[in-house]
Amino acid sequence: MRSEAITQLHEVRELLASIQEPSSIRRAAELEGAAEKIASCAADLADVEVPRDLQLRLALAVRALRDAQKAARAHRRNPLTRPLSHARFALNMGKAGGWIHGTLRILDPENTPPSPYDEDEANAG
Repeated sequence: MRSEAITQLHEVRELLASIQEPSSIRRAAELEGAAEKIASCAADLADVEVPRDLQLRLALAVRALRDAQKAARAHRRNPLTRPLSHARFALNMGKAGGWIHGTLRILDPENTPPSPYDEDEANAG
């Protein structure tokens, strides 16, 4: 069960990584089912003890994905707030991707690619 859950989290991470462009808000329909998949993985990983806050990390990823979907709906519905919808969508997609990536780095470090932000932190110092 644990390996299946980790595989599903990798699939969701790859989906989120593919949605990085400003026009990606139009691809929000591809996110259907991603939040449910993460919630299912959280249930499968309920017995994992390290990290202690695994359930919280996955719950925050689900919430960020749902907020991104909400921003995409607002983008379609109200043309006047589209710039704000783009920003909210990008912020929430980044949050969801970060929570999932951080979780996978702990659960499956060998198969998780490095984050592009790790290079930025190394160059900042």
